[in-house]
Amino acid sequence: MQADNQASLSKHDHVSPQRRMVYNLLAWLCFGLGFVGILVPLMPTTVFWICAAWLWLRSKPHRVRFLVEHPHFGESIRRFLEHGEVCRTGKKAAIIGMSASLVLWMVVFRPAWTIALLVGGILALVALWIATRPEGEPRKIQTQAKVTLDPGAWSRNRATAESSPHSQG
Repeated sequence: MQADNQASLSKHDHVSPQRRMVYNLLAWLCFGLGFVGILVPLMPTTVFWICAAWLWLRSKPHRVRFLVEHPHFGESIRRFLEHGEVCRTGKKAAIIGMSASLVLWMVVFRPAWTIALLVGGILALVALWIATRPEGEPRKIQTQAKVTLDPGAWSRNRATAESSPHSQG
């Protein structure tokens, strides 16, 4: 990951210091909005954190590590940044969330039909773009423990673990 950050940094060395500052500020804004998305229904987290990662790759590459190593959102962010992939669940959540937000916004604020049409059109284009992203191969979840329903295996595994040289003090 550090080599990727270094390559990204050298690739974006031509970015002016002022632009880096703007990217960094926008990245913090996106990160904050993503954090709010953890707490507020219908507000996305991963999308904002993908934007933050993209902006930080161009301003402060070392900050991306936290996002791509996040236990819950990191895999989605990493897959999008590396391969442009969005999983099927993410696509459905994004499109349903945008649709529900549009309806809620229209009910609560009752915008003029021209504004509603404009916002709906923009969201439709974004939904189309999301829907056309590759999904990639499903990743197998790696577990660190085998689960068995044989109670005898539990005592055999414990005895084996206690007698192994790695388990002794």
